[in-house]
Amino acid sequence: MAGAYLRHMAGGDFVKALRVIRAEMLAAVLLVSAAASQTGLGNPSKPAPNAWMRTPTPSLAWNQGVPASVREKRDSYLDLGAVGEKYPLTAGKPDMLGPPRGSGVMRGPEIQAVPDRAVLTGKFTEHHSVLSASEYSLYSEVTIHVDQVFDDRTGRGTLAPGQDITILFDGGTVILPGGRVLSHHTEPVDFCLEPEHKYLLVLSYQREGDFYILESDWDITDGIVRPNTYRTQSLAKRGLSLLNGLKAEELGPSVRKLVSQND
Repeated sequence: MAGAYLRHMAGGDFVKALRVIRAEMLAAVLLVSAAASQTGLGNPSKPAPNAWMRTPTPSLAWNQGVPASVREKRDSYLDLGAVGEKYPLTAGKPDMLGPPRGSGVMRGPEIQAVPDRAVLTGKFTEHHSVLSASEYSLYSEVTIHVDQVFDDRTGRGTLAPGQDITILFDGGTVILPGGRVLSHHTEPVDFCLEPEHKYLLVLSYQREGDFYILESDWDITDGIVRPNTYRTQSLAKRGLSLLNGLKAEELGPSVRKLVSQND
């Protein structure tokens, strides 16, 4: 149809029509690409669980409500993961993709004995992305509203229901001062925490920067415990999970049993 139409055009009209068609085709390609970047690996029709990382945080808004000393420690921790990068992320150089994502260790106890461990249930309530001061790392801060606490070896004081804690994830999206949108390490994955979902979490507390690193998690949003990492799913598939399929309201005894195995 477009070819027949163009053959009847002449001179400038032909060029103008061709430009319009090219623009429309480019727009269609971009829309398809954007949709594909938001879908999960296992289910192309469903948004990837980490699609929220593509939501841009406005320039410098990531520093609101976080003391400068805390932000410095968090930046430093994430910048360590950028060892080997030759350029800051804002440079747009070929090495900006960062380290590959691993699938985790598939062995060991269901609830690992990690340093400064906390085991709790909570809800994903907020998130925003942060570009470090050095511009060598871009990460996301996720707020978890704590429900139940099964184990607290953080040494940070009392970790109690009703508190908000912060988990750091590598990757995110920000708007730079000039208006440019910068995304890093936001490729679709099969497993990730999602906004408004509830989880059983195994965390490692980082005193320098007052944040947590996610070690393992199970989604309990619908009231049933479901593995939400490659590792916990692997344990469940091999019949090595004490938690898989439990009712969330009945978690306590099983979690405490697993926790005591690490004492």
